Amino acid sequence: MRGLPGRERRGRPDILHFTILEVLGSPLNKAEKLGVYIHTQSGHLIWVNPKVRLPRNYDRFKSLFEKLMAEKVIKSDAGEILLSVMSSDLTSWVEAVGAGGVILLSENGVQVEMKLLEEVSKSPKPTVFVVGCFPHGDFSPEIRSIADREVRLSEHTLDAWVAASRILCLLEQADAKNKHK
Repeated sequence: MRGLPGRERRGRPDILHFTILEVLGSPLNKAEKLGVYIHTQSGHLIWVNPKVRLPRNYDRFKSLFEKLMAEKVIKSDAGEILLSVMSSDLTSWVEAVGAGGVILLSENGVQVEMKLLEEVSKSPKPTVFVVGCFPHGDFSPEIRSIADREVRLSEHTLDAWVAASRILCLLEQADAKNKHK
C-alpha cells in the first residue's frame, strides 16, 4: 500500500468490524435513535439497518462486505434491506438530511463537555458524529471540510471502538437527562 494515496488510513477493516459491532450493540441503536453509516476510503457511503446482525467472525464480515460492494445491497431472507451502498457521497448526504452539525472525534480536537452533548441531543436536526476507523493518520481534507466541530473525548489517543463507545455513553446520559426535565 506504500504507493497508494492515504495509505495510513487503509488496510484495517478489522477496526471497522469491531467498532461497528460496538455501535450496533448500543442501547441507542437498539432504541432506534441512531443512524449508522459507513464512509469508505473510496468515497462510498453505506447505510446500515439498525436491526442488522453482522457476523461476529471477522472473515465472514469481510466476505459480507465484499459481496455488498459487488452487489450494492444485502437483503435478509425475508427481503428486508440490511446493508446498502448509497448513490450519494458523504457531503451530499449531510446536506440532504439537513444535519444540525457534523462533529469529528479526533485527538486534535477540543476536549468535549457534557453541555455540548446535551445541546446536540435536544436539537430537532440530526447531528453526525464521525469516528475514524483507520490505523494512523487523520481525516481527509474532504471530511474535515464538512465538519462543524472537532472534539476529543480524552487527553489520551483512543481506539475507534473506545471513542465510539464513549460518545454513545455520553449521548445516552444526555438523552436520559433530557427525558427527566
